[in-house]
Amino acid sequence: MNLIKNRVFMTILITDIIQQAAIWIRNIAIMFFIMNATNKDPLAVSSLNFIEFLPMFLLTFIGGIIADKYSPKRLMLLGDSFSFISFIMLGLFIKDGYIGAIFVATLVSAIVTQFSYPASQKYFKEYVDEEDIEGAIGISQLLGSLFFVIGPFIGSYFYFTFGIYKTILIIAALFLVSIALIFTLPNKEFSKIESEGLLDDARLTFKYLKEKPILMVFTKMFFILSFAIGIASNLDIFLVTQRLGLDEKFYQFFSGIAGIGVIVGGGIYLAISKKLNNMKILYMLMGVFAFTVFFEGYSTVTWLTMLLQFIDNVIGGVLSGYVMALITKITDQEYLGKVNGLTSTVMYLGIMVGTLLSGVIVKNFIYSSCI
Repeated sequence: MNLIKNRVFMTILITDIIQQAAIWIRNIAIMFFIMNATNKDPLAVSSLNFIEFLPMFLLTFIGGIIADKYSPKRLMLLGDSFSFISFIMLGLFIKDGYIGAIFVATLVSAIVTQFSYPASQKYFKEYVDEEDIEGAIGISQLLGSLFFVIGPFIGSYFYFTFGIYKTILIIAALFLVSIALIFTLPNKEFSKIESEGLLDDARLTFKYLKEKPILMVFTKMFFILSFAIGIASNLDIFLVTQRLGLDEKFYQFFSGIAGIGVIVGGGIYLAISKKLNNMKILYMLMGVFAFTVFFEGYSTVTWLTMLLQFIDNVIGGVLSGYVMALITKITDQEYLGKVNGLTSTVMYLGIMVGTLLSGVIVKNFIYSSCI
């Protein structure tokens, strides 16, 4: 109830929903458009995915540093304004037949997002009471998880109903609504630390982590978990087709179960977040997670594999909310953007390394065993 009455929290939450919708519509609609425009050229599609993912790895930490140095409200406004302008320009370019511009607009939108998110987290820290942080993070995580299930459907609907040109303009309009909402946020001056530039900020962040051992543990945990997820997620298709012997079309149901599991996990975290105040619970959840992932890969029984897939993602949803809430609570305001940026960068690095390694695993173990 306190969160519903919290105007700042509700404003951030609504803008987050709008931005999530815009990003999913962007990703899915542009993917379909590129596939049709290039006759399903896999290089064009993979290049688009690379453009969307690269800024997350390269700029998240820098975005966190900048969020701690400058006005979060101004950064959020600039981010959504750049996205709005880039998609208006993109609509005009596409209308004139300049298809290549779609990569530039996607890159601009992906870049500015890395600065907006850590800025919004500072409002969470400042305006949400400490006893409500778990609930705030839980609600945010739950809505984010929901888009992993409904996002592809929303993006597909807009593209096939309105076409790429009108869809691009709809995306721009969504960012414009988000800009209007951000203007209503308080003009708060947040406390800052003095530094000599980005490198000095990075040095101070690592020094701060050393002084907060629990944050260092979380950072290492992020890398290990994301590394494992990077491997496992890319092997799912082979789990379906080779381990279970099913048609590749079944993969969409397998992925759907994963998405539902994350949503359920977010809901469970939201319901029990007040009781998750012991690190032993975190370690126990990670142990169960490792156990179920192992037997998911070992199983050759379809219903058991799908059940374990569901449980994996339920636990993943709980773990994600739990760790994010703890980081927000124990990190000082002056370092929140930098710490969030660093942990996110570590997570993306783990996923990238795991993804690359999964290709080696597939080539040397799965394919070789089939020869």
